[in-house]
Amino acid sequence: MLLGLRISNVAVIEEVEVGFGAGLTVLTGETGAGKSILVDALGLLLGGRADADVIRAGRDEASVEGIFARTPVVAERLEELGLPDLGEEVLVRRVVGRNGRAKAYVNGSLVTVGILGRLTRGLVDIAGQHEHVSLFDSSLHRTLLDRYGNLSEALEAYGQHFAAVRELEAKMESLGGDEARVRERAEFLRFQLDEINRLDPAPGEDAKLDVERRRLAGAEKLKRQAAEAELLVSGDESSALETVGRALGLLNDALRCDATLGPLVQSMGTAMAELEEAQRKLSRYAEGLESDPSRLGEVEERLDAIKRLCRKHGAALEGVLQKRGELEAELSTLENRQEILEGLAKEKQAAEARARESATGLSRARAACAGRFSLQVREGLAGLALGKAAFEVRVTQGTTLRPEGLDEVEFFFSANPGEPPRPLAKVASGGEASRLLLALKRALAGSDGCGCYVLDEADSGVSGAIADVVGRMIKEVSGHRQVLCITHLPQVAAYADAHLLIRKGLKGERTVSEVVPLAAGAERTHELARMLSGVEVTREALGAAEALVRSAHRALGAPPRPRREPTPGGGARGRLRQSA
Repeated sequence: MLLGLRISNVAVIEEVEVGFGAGLTVLTGETGAGKSILVDALGLLLGGRADADVIRAGRDEASVEGIFARTPVVAERLEELGLPDLGEEVLVRRVVGRNGRAKAYVNGSLVTVGILGRLTRGLVDIAGQHEHVSLFDSSLHRTLLDRYGNLSEALEAYGQHFAAVRELEAKMESLGGDEARVRERAEFLRFQLDEINRLDPAPGEDAKLDVERRRLAGAEKLKRQAAEAELLVSGDESSALETVGRALGLLNDALRCDATLGPLVQSMGTAMAELEEAQRKLSRYAEGLESDPSRLGEVEERLDAIKRLCRKHGAALEGVLQKRGELEAELSTLENRQEILEGLAKEKQAAEARARESATGLSRARAACAGRFSLQVREGLAGLALGKAAFEVRVTQGTTLRPEGLDEVEFFFSANPGEPPRPLAKVASGGEASRLLLALKRALAGSDGCGCYVLDEADSGVSGAIADVVGRMIKEVSGHRQVLCITHLPQVAAYADAHLLIRKGLKGERTVSEVVPLAAGAERTHELARMLSGVEVTREALGAAEALVRSAHRALGAPPRPRREPTPGGGARGRLRQSA
């Protein structure tokens, strides 16, 4: 449920803050006052597209904030998305900059728009004044029926079976094609493998060859430097060994007089031993160094061949060796193509049988739901003065497996007795389609997890006595869900639990829109009278408005639900202020 909304610098709205309660809240006002701007702003909180054009002229950014009740589903999503959970409410904020950049926050944590959309998915269902047009799209009918029947688990189970079939088909397709193309591919693979196998490089061989190449290329220089180093260590009386030996002799003599020199004598002896070992290693190293132009040529030739192979395959030596394994596996598959295809065909046949069984079960479930759904929609239509209308959901089972199953689902409708039901696009007028949309909303109200319906003039195209039954149905839906309804119909507004007036005026020399909560009694009656009579509110209009309210009360059989008014600094509106 949406608890509060604050909008800043969006179109003609400078600053608007409003709290929402349960039940039916209507929003009324003159055309162009900014009613639909509230709906558009709410769409931003749900992850909708942000456009810099929404920013109020003269401002650098626009922002929308909303407080939603934290349901178990929302709490689970917060945990899944790694977002902070601050208690019983969730604060969502969206900021749109003049430079086109948009930022989103959840409970104060910066998130991407994608994360915001995942969090708020399904929390609010917005039905625009032209949404009934989407009813004409038969491709959406299956989705509505599945939603009514809570068939998501059955659909997901079938989807897994269907995906298994598609995966096997892809494997078979990769082995398909004419024999000539398969032979060409196999020959190409053999050529690449032969090229690698002829060279047959070992893992890390290129690094080892490079070390050997550098040593062979500098053999003479290395031998000379090793000999000079050995001479400095032990070659003459001024060598390191001779110098350290003399120092060690002096310290051993001094040790007789001062025993504390013992550790130093030991360190000097260790150094002497290390120098002797180094001299022996230098001698062996120098003796082992031989200039070998023939070997140097072999090393350079093989190293060059390995580098060419790596360049050809666009990978380091490790990647080339990995590719050799992949080439061998693909070649083996092609050489045993027929046998593999036969095995895959058997697997596919079994997978198709499982998928078809799952799809048949889904078809049966849809057929069962179709009858109940049709009946419930007809009941809704009867309440909207279309008692003689015919509505049915036709489920036609095909033979081809598709992502959504075997079925074609389409809604058929006839508003006139004696006329056979036909596809919606061919028979429903604007007013009839609006009432059908409301009947569908009523039927779907108990089958989804959405906590808030927003009806943006979804009652357009109706008037008179029909408007009263439309209001009654919207009120009925609000018994299951929070409903925010933008309307021009006083007959609908009379059923509201809370009434918000959106009006446009001047602040200085700028046009601004504001939202004014109307108290039950004179304020609401005056607005209903304005909706009835236009600019001038007459005594007769006030009387008619009072009659509308009494009629709505009688139809409900109970007094209207009192509006929850947040106190300054508290409630949803207070928390929105504190979040700024």
